[in-house]
Amino acid sequence: MQKNKIATICFIIGIGVYVLLGDFLIFKLSSAVFTNIINPLFWTSLAIILYKLLGKNIENKKLIKETIEYTLIACIVYILVFLFSGLFVTFGRNPFVTTIKGFILNLWRFGAVIIAREYVRYRLVNNVQNKDKLLIGILSSIVIIFIDFNIFKKFTVPGITTYYVFAQIFRNLLPLIAVNALCTYLAINNNFKSAVTYCFVTKLFEWITPIWPNSPWIMDSFIKTMIPVILLLYIRYMRNKLDRFRTREKILNSDPRSIIPLVALIILAVWFALGIFPIKPISIASGSMESALYIGDVAIIKKCKSNDINVGDIIEYKSDNVTIVHRVVEKFQTKGEVYFRTKGDHNTTTDSKIVNEGQLVGKVIFKVRYIGYPAIWLHLIRQQETLEN
Repeated sequence: MQKNKIATICFIIGIGVYVLLGDFLIFKLSSAVFTNIINPLFWTSLAIILYKLLGKNIENKKLIKETIEYTLIACIVYILVFLFSGLFVTFGRNPFVTTIKGFILNLWRFGAVIIAREYVRYRLVNNVQNKDKLLIGILSSIVIIFIDFNIFKKFTVPGITTYYVFAQIFRNLLPLIAVNALCTYLAINNNFKSAVTYCFVTKLFEWITPIWPNSPWIMDSFIKTMIPVILLLYIRYMRNKLDRFRTREKILNSDPRSIIPLVALIILAVWFALGIFPIKPISIASGSMESALYIGDVAIIKKCKSNDINVGDIIEYKSDNVTIVHRVVEKFQTKGEVYFRTKGDHNTTTDSKIVNEGQLVGKVIFKVRYIGYPAIWLHLIRQQETLEN
């Protein structure tokens, strides 16, 4: 095994040891001391040491410039999609401190770490032969994901549930894997500046925006996962175009533009599932509406007012924080307010509580058979674990 490869792996192991010590230091000192002082100093020092030891790498400035341009476009799309999603939900207060002092502190404790860490990844990957770059890139990514995901803290808390594990994997781990795949690919191709650009600009948006969309975590996770993946595929396609040894067929096969409409469609589908649009789906979890709606069906609900509801319509309404989908058997008005009497088609009696127009969500316009089982399964798991705790 070549000396450079051994040295690089030892370096990565050293970073891993630092992570373990860092978790230990948090208990001995404080999280603030570690985040504000120790962590930025460690990564900055590491970057300086590698720069002094290894010197400069030869870079393709033209390719880097084009890659940075595409990266900035991806960052703008990232920001616009987040802001656009906020138009359909609500905006809340930014969890980051947006004062000048807070911004400067974020530049040091997060910005300096981003720049130094991507430089370290870049130098470690390019300190070995081409055939070993992928291995070193993967090892570096595993360590960085391990640091950011903070598995010790997330999975040593009391009362861990299946839903909690599911949410952590899809909410935090998948976006980390996507971003690190992008940064590793850029490092392998002698380009850490684009990796710094993507990580820094997307974080910069979080630091300076005074408002933050209250989007469901599923939407946030999807955006944070898909945009770096698309950017990686597009940069790969761009490099293939410049490679004269690539056949036209291989270049066309690597063109990611064909998947962009699919990703946009998935984003729209997720927004639809979350109820952002005037129509939304709901999974049927009980047999009270058989034979109109069966367990596992997905009913498509059109949001509407009480004036749009007639006797015989199937409506969705809220009752004591529970969602119910039943048929209207009577509609009447008292003191200017509209009320509904409802009944499940499979039930022998009408519902005990009268529904007022303030509880109304919408009415069923059509249904899709069987596709609601996964949502019901997740809901039952979460409900059961809530009861156990």
